[in-house]
Amino acid sequence: MMPSRRALLASALLMFSGTALPAAAPDWNRRVAATPDGGWLVGNPAAPVKLVEYASYTCPHCKHFADEGWPALRKNYIATGKVSLEFRQFALNPIDLTEGMLVRCTATPAAAMAISEKMFAQQEAILAKRPTPADAETLQSTPEPQLHTAIARVMNLDGWATANGLAAPRVKTCLADLKIRDRIVAIRSKATETYDISGTPSFIINGRKLDNTFSWDVLEPQLKAALAGK
Repeated sequence: MMPSRRALLASALLMFSGTALPAAAPDWNRRVAATPDGGWLVGNPAAPVKLVEYASYTCPHCKHFADEGWPALRKNYIATGKVSLEFRQFALNPIDLTEGMLVRCTATPAAAMAISEKMFAQQEAILAKRPTPADAETLQSTPEPQLHTAIARVMNLDGWATANGLAAPRVKTCLADLKIRDRIVAIRSKATETYDISGTPSFIINGRKLDNTFSWDVLEPQLKAALAGK
């Protein structure tokens, strides 16, 4: 007699009871966390090789690295769990500060990294709307609490931010919050004091500043060398 369907099911359940399925490998690229130094860490927090990038949203070399380096870094290094990336803003000018304040309006570290990537991807279009000389003269006389709101309005950065998922009331509040601006300034000051950083992009591997390293083709061999010792 053929066993019943219920008996077959019961037999299958007994066969597999107590057999643990293998745990899924972590998707380290989806793991993004805020750090005490004001950055966002992508990847395994216990990675043996810790890469820090200081970058400016208005820096063309930083855009080039974001376009060329970040995809390879994510695919070949962060995904393995052996390398983590901590992104820290190094603001160069008031436009940088305004963009950074908008980034810090986001709800989560993952959202901050996502909008940072968009800022680099669309850097040329954003900076095409930089203030004219007449705008700059007006901005120079703008009271400090209203300065970043004024810059955002002139460049349509507030509209760009809302088009990329930020609520308009949140944008307005953040641009007027000078504590956010001061946090970004403090990150730059600490970078200068700790690592003598003066330009972007700049990279740190396991606490050591890399000299003359501004592009992926120069950075990658140094990552490989760091991994070789782990």
